[in-house]
Amino acid sequence: MIRDRHQAVRELRAQGRSLRGISGDLDLDYYAVRRYARTEDVEELLVKVTQRRTLLDDFKPYLYERFTQGCRHASLLFREVQSQGFRGSRTTVNYYVRQLKQGMVTSPSPPALPKPRRALRWIMTHPQSLRPEATVGLKELRAACHELDTTVGLVRDFAALMHDHRGEDLGIWIDEVGQHDLPHLKQFADGLLHDRDAVVAGLTSHWSSGQVEGQVTRVKLLKRAGYGRANLDLLRTRILLRS
Repeated sequence: MIRDRHQAVRELRAQGRSLRGISGDLDLDYYAVRRYARTEDVEELLVKVTQRRTLLDDFKPYLYERFTQGCRHASLLFREVQSQGFRGSRTTVNYYVRQLKQGMVTSPSPPALPKPRRALRWIMTHPQSLRPEATVGLKELRAACHELDTTVGLVRDFAALMHDHRGEDLGIWIDEVGQHDLPHLKQFADGLLHDRDAVVAGLTSHWSSGQVEGQVTRVKLLKRAGYGRANLDLLRTRILLRS
């Protein structure tokens, strides 16, 4: 279906039809039409669909194993995975079992890729604060992608610099980033060099400008509470009285 829609949208677009017109002709959502029109290779769309994570993903290896053992009753399999923590519907299990019966699934399903935000949260969270399933998920991601594994290591090294106030090691970290082909981290590291002394001081000193920023925010709040009608003397009085 995705292939057919993609081909139809591309053909109509080649004929000069507008996205709005194609949306009406094919009875498709405008943003779906725009996505089809912008994507030249339909495989990109198929990858996004097949890698979309569902509630059943964690239980598919078990279902596949039970199916190969001879258990082909969807209702029984549904009760089994439900007892293991599956929170989806019976229809989802029925559909997967139907795929198994039709030979559409010939091997245990690999784990679906996590959403970028979830992977980012795993990376930015202290290792000791990660849940067991998150630890396993991040370990699998690092094993599957060398660049991501290197990125995680460098991000955690920088977090250690901040936590331990080791600003003197900033140069070592920047040099290590330069040894890898990681454009975004290199851009971040180059930005640190523009004001290196201040960054080193911030990573070394236990003091911060947090108190000053808080006071500035408070002054702005008091000023806006006057709707722009309070003069400097009244604003000064209010600030002193609130202190």
